[in-house]
Amino acid sequence: MKAFRFHSIILVLSLLCFACEEHKKNGQENAGESTGSAPTKETSRYVKSVQFVYPMKNDTCRYNEEVKIMYANNKRYPVDSAIVYLNQKPIQTLDSTEREFSFRIPATRCGKNSLKVIAFHPNNKQGVATQTFVIQPDKAPQRLQYDIIKTYHHAPDASTQGLVYHDGYIYEGTGLYGQSTLRKINLEQNKTLSVLSLESQYFGEGIAIYKDKIYQLTWTSRKGFVYDINTFSQETTFDYNTQGWGLTTIEDSLVMSDGSHKLFYLDPRSFSVLKTVEVFDHNGPVNNLNELEYINGKIWANVWLTDRIVVIDPQTGLVTEELVLPNLLTPAEKAKLNSDDDVLNGIAYNREKGTIYLTGKHWPKLFEIKIKTK
Repeated sequence: MKAFRFHSIILVLSLLCFACEEHKKNGQENAGESTGSAPTKETSRYVKSVQFVYPMKNDTCRYNEEVKIMYANNKRYPVDSAIVYLNQKPIQTLDSTEREFSFRIPATRCGKNSLKVIAFHPNNKQGVATQTFVIQPDKAPQRLQYDIIKTYHHAPDASTQGLVYHDGYIYEGTGLYGQSTLRKINLEQNKTLSVLSLESQYFGEGIAIYKDKIYQLTWTSRKGFVYDINTFSQETTFDYNTQGWGLTTIEDSLVMSDGSHKLFYLDPRSFSVLKTVEVFDHNGPVNNLNELEYINGKIWANVWLTDRIVVIDPQTGLVTEELVLPNLLTPAEKAKLNSDDDVLNGIAYNREKGTIYLTGKHWPKLFEIKIKTK
């Protein structure tokens, strides 16, 4: 009797397992036959079925511009639905008959942005297409006004490439082969307290302070140096794959310019590139970005060979404001300079006073200014 019951239990369990397997199998088959939902990653088959019609590759659009986004599909692959993404974020869902829609360009990051369309076809097939296009601002930056608070002496032998204010002192990085230095300066006493000379094969460029270290770039050697801020002793070096121009610090990142319209965010420990931001104003990319300074949530940048400083949103690359300073030096002072290179360069921020120090390559003066409030 016990043996009979035991065999009966085994038979019932076997039938239940068979029924569960059949139910699971039928459920999978039914899921595969559905045509209106997105297939799973495991079952999707990717086909070359769609492409963007508009915008075309590298087309330029402006903030707040209403543009038509359109894609086309191969008629061999009917479309059940499609999703369009801007920089990996969905912006529109289209049904089986829609291939285009109007879209107002948001105030997103400047420069190259990416569109992607995923089209869902019957039988678990997907088509994917991508397109890059350029976004730039639709308005000119606001022109800032300023007052000169004080004028200081500046060493004429200093080809200024980097300038930082820290704990009451100015730190300056200078350039030219055989003349490049790192300096610590007491402005009020007009006294240079420390000088470190770079080896003659290096053309010194921008500097920045992160924690208790000074970071200094070189122009074309693709090598940077890290010093102890108190002793100027070199602790290590780092490499980068472009030219070195300007440098500043934002929280736990170094931000570097290379003379283009791009800013590179670097990890101050590994020196790997964390991200790249393209800088645009209403006229297009702003090239020749040079010395950098982070002031009140914005990046200030000298534009090489000009008297212009641009104020940049660090996330989008949008030039929100500008400062134009054509008459800081007198005509007689300008006449003594090399007009092809000895231009405005060097921005340092005194957080305690809310003032900004400005100078230029081989300039005889350094200016302390304050931005006028609106």
